Amino acid sequence: MLGYLAQYAWTEIAWIATAVFLMGVSKGGFPFGGLAMPILILIWPEQATAARSVVAFMLPLMCAMDVVSLIFYRKEVSWEAIAPLVPGSLVGVALASVLFVSNTGVLIAISDRVLKGLIGAIGILFVAFQMVRRWVLGRLTEAEGMRRPGKVRSAVLGVAAGVLSTISHSAGPVAVIYFVPLQLGKLRLAGTMVAFFWGLNLIKLAPFGMLGRLEVGNLMLALWMAPVIPIGVGIGYWLVRILKEKHYAGLIYGALVVTSGMLVYRALAG
Repeated sequence: MLGYLAQYAWTEIAWIATAVFLMGVSKGGFPFGGLAMPILILIWPEQATAARSVVAFMLPLMCAMDVVSLIFYRKEVSWEAIAPLVPGSLVGVALASVLFVSNTGVLIAISDRVLKGLIGAIGILFVAFQMVRRWVLGRLTEAEGMRRPGKVRSAVLGVAAGVLSTISHSAGPVAVIYFVPLQLGKLRLAGTMVAFFWGLNLIKLAPFGMLGRLEVGNLMLALWMAPVIPIGVGIGYWLVRILKEKHYAGLIYGALVVTSGMLVYRALAG
């Protein structure tokens, strides 16, 4: 197994472990996940295929993180809130799998350069959305917050979540748009989003495996990174319980803008 690590410099291994740790912290409920994908893509050894490789590399790890997170949040899940998203999400995963996922027979080819730009742009748009929601629109009233999305909106957001999650693990903004207005409470919101992505990531394993995206080398590297998972998830769970969003949101969003901006720059610069 050590042979699979030989192709990576120790600095690269350290950065990969850091990114996996940050994703684990995010799965624990503390929103660092937006930093993990840009960091991995920026330091991945094979830059020509970095974005596609990173997406495939992270999927098994994210499934493991989801299981650990569900142990922490098992009593804080609103399955009723998740249910309206399920049909659209299934359609989105199927659509993205047919069009984009295969390494050899994709119907619509997305270059690694475009994928880098997409992930970076989603990160920047997510921060912009949060700024507008907080500083321009203000807080939702309680009546507005508790109003559940209608069938059409749930279907559209479900499809969007399925497509974006399958292509680039970047459905977080869509989930925020859907779940946050429900005002579930801090722990219940975190637990519900964990449960939603647990199901979504499990569904994605099938097409990724059948279409040749789960490579042995990446799986071995993921296995070496597995011990980082419970540490990250546990720390994330602890942080979300003791800290308020206003204390760390600005730092997180600022870092996300910087890393996402670097991805967009690399995509434009070629």
